[in-house]
Amino acid sequence: MDSLQPYILPLKGLGDGLHEFDFLVDHDFFRAFPDCPVEEGKVELKVTMDKRPRLLVLDFSFTGWVKSTCDRCLVPINLPITGENRLLVKYGEAEDTVDDEDVVYIPLETSKWSLAQYAYEYVLLGLPIIQVYACEEDENPPCDFDTLDRLEGTGDDEAEENPSNPFRDAFKDWNKE
Repeated sequence: MDSLQPYILPLKGLGDGLHEFDFLVDHDFFRAFPDCPVEEGKVELKVTMDKRPRLLVLDFSFTGWVKSTCDRCLVPINLPITGENRLLVKYGEAEDTVDDEDVVYIPLETSKWSLAQYAYEYVLLGLPIIQVYACEEDENPPCDFDTLDRLEGTGDDEAEENPSNPFRDAFKDWNKE
């Protein structure tokens, strides 16, 4: 079965009004997109669709985690992500004067429509630029404390491991002005 099949919404059979859809975005979903920066994750996606005669208003909200590498200590982590986005889908031809990436135009006779590409983009937009989280709150944090100690310069035997370096010592007292 195609891993993106569940993300196809049946538009013709739905009446006007609010409709809710729940999806689980996981590794099968991410693998369906070439060159995806996310290989593994588990994200619960909720889509609320307000269907109107010539317009669909889709509200995406998601929460979950994706497998990543911590930018602080370089260990694999389950990076928590959350997000909310809105997408407007209008029936008809695209208007030349409107250039809004949050508005999509589909033909009036469309009976099924896939929201997989938009779900994918919104989840990726939910990824933080700096991939760290408050892992100190975890019962067993995944941190590499040796690396963190070296970065912070709080290692007990730092002076023994880093003997005097004439190049570093020359720049130590250098005035940038």
